[in-house]
Amino acid sequence: MDTGSNQTAHALVNDLTAEFHMANGQILDGYGGSWIVWKTTDLYAWWHAFEATCQTPLGRKLMNACADQEEFLLRRSGFLLGGRFLKKRRQSGIIDSRWKRYGWGVIDSKHQTATSLLFAPIIAGFALATKEQINAQRYKLEWRQTGQRLIQFDWTQDASTLPPAPEVPSLPWGSTPKLGLEQVDVFSDFTWANEGWSISGESVCLLPMDAFSRLFHTCRAYQHSLTTEQVDAWSTPDITSGSRTVFLMISASMSHLVNGSEQPIYIENIASWASLANHYLKPFGWGAPLSIESLGTDHGVRFALEDSPVLPFLTGWLVAMWERGHGRTSKFKLTKSSDTWVLEVDSRLNYIED
Repeated sequence: MDTGSNQTAHALVNDLTAEFHMANGQILDGYGGSWIVWKTTDLYAWWHAFEATCQTPLGRKLMNACADQEEFLLRRSGFLLGGRFLKKRRQSGIIDSRWKRYGWGVIDSKHQTATSLLFAPIIAGFALATKEQINAQRYKLEWRQTGQRLIQFDWTQDASTLPPAPEVPSLPWGSTPKLGLEQVDVFSDFTWANEGWSISGESVCLLPMDAFSRLFHTCRAYQHSLTTEQVDAWSTPDITSGSRTVFLMISASMSHLVNGSEQPIYIENIASWASLANHYLKPFGWGAPLSIESLGTDHGVRFALEDSPVLPFLTGWLVAMWERGHGRTSKFKLTKSSDTWVLEVDSRLNYIED
């Protein structure tokens, strides 16, 4: 990497370090919003598992969720407002820096393209929000993936007004606001290559969790492909109806991601969980258990979890790691306790025999 790239990467890491902090394994912005450092290969794997579990094409809904969230963030920050001289150039510079900082790639408004390794609907959503905010004009968007990294946009002006993006919808989890005070150590592992971030050669990016919350809110009425046995073995008495359905779909798709990976996961005893959380969860913003204790059975474990937008992802991670570590299918029970959640995971065999 040349000197210019080194300087760019160093400046961007400094910006990230100033913008984000951590609390209980979550990466939080200055407003308390959760962000995830996604490996792009994991993002693809999780998405395809989630969409398959949902049994519905969701690309357009994902694009809309990302567009709403990016518009919400841009409006709240006020980055694109004000300024008289060379306003378009100033706005373009702000967007270019923003996309680089989060590892989204490069947007080229002139040629109506973006270069990125991210999933095309996500990039399309961010691009739509950017264009509408800069031009104060509603657009309809179609996109085409014309290469491994190149996405082509087709814009059509929409005569409808451009109202502000709605607030993030309320879900049964993640309503407790918080701010982070700890440094985000994983940023020091970021390296800059091919107009994006990587860690140990794996492409990564930062994505706002609220974009996914917006998507999940729209998926509550969908059917799923989970078996009756799975649904019966996964108990969520404090999350009901459509919210329970989408929670189980998120957790199951995360389990699919973890179980399909080659990541080594060894569980010898309760003490093993702390090292697993420190390695796989906390650095990337997935959260971490507040406490971990045995259920008194051979493999049963009880986790205390913070109320947060990442709760269904964290639940999926913990359940999948339990299954990988013990080589058994799981049952779990998730209950609300004040401003925390209690997750109990044990062998499904015990459940069947009871």
